[in-house]
Amino acid sequence: MSQDLRPKLHSAVTLAATLLSLPLSNAQCDALALELTGPVRALLAEALAVQAADVPVRCAVIGPGIDEQTGVETTQYAGCLSRICVDVDHDSPAATLAADLRRHHDVVITDVPTPTYLGLTVRPRTVHAWQYWLKQFGIADDVVTLEGSDAHGVGEKDGVAVRLCGEGMAVLLSPDTHTRPGLDVDLDSPAGTVAGKARRQIDVTAIEIRDAHTVTLTVAATSMLEWQWWLTQLAAEASPVTFEGTTALVTGSKDGATVHLRGEECRQFYTADRAAARLMGLLAETSPAGS
Repeated sequence: MSQDLRPKLHSAVTLAATLLSLPLSNAQCDALALELTGPVRALLAEALAVQAADVPVRCAVIGPGIDEQTGVETTQYAGCLSRICVDVDHDSPAATLAADLRRHHDVVITDVPTPTYLGLTVRPRTVHAWQYWLKQFGIADDVVTLEGSDAHGVGEKDGVAVRLCGEGMAVLLSPDTHTRPGLDVDLDSPAGTVAGKARRQIDVTAIEIRDAHTVTLTVAATSMLEWQWWLTQLAAEASPVTFEGTTALVTGSKDGATVHLRGEECRQFYTADRAAARLMGLLAETSPAGS
């Protein structure tokens, strides 16, 4: 999912229209590119998720340690906790499935109480990533339950019953928090128009329409390029950026609406590699001393 996906799609659509002699204007080609950006990003994300599932993650291991009272063996991997009952064979179907799934970066906890039952806790960053997990275990959207900030579902894979927990997914799945229109706000207003376009992007995690001309977007950009893409879309490249913990805050505009952009975990793009941040235009170039 790179910053230049939409321009590439625009070029591809324009070329196809020319080759097929379709009477499409540049504006129409651009509109088609915008409509295709979300679905194409989703396809790319799914391909990357499948690829990640096949690549072992090299990480430090702490343990195993055994709790004599509960009879549970616990092993701590980097970013993932594994728990298995001491009476369960590590070659059992549930333990084997847990070991395979722990290679995926979304997985944070695996619980194996019996040879054929797995409790799996994942932390997806987007609704599309959550859909990937539901598909893995044959869980339909309409049987997912929301409890507190988490989402739960029960499915099956390779003869193993899987209880899936999505940490923080209730925020993304609840219509009350995904889009919260203000009182008497027309969704055809400037803010409503921006909200409608933003919902097509898979890295958007929350939308709040404050009034007809003001909207807040929360995004989970996973790279500096993706974050810069949002700044460009909202004409906010030159706007001052502030921080709230690890979240970057900036104000821009789109389609006549003021857009308050919140970038989750995006502060790192300004601090981890300042040279790269300057190169990407996130930080202003410093003037030589005495100039």
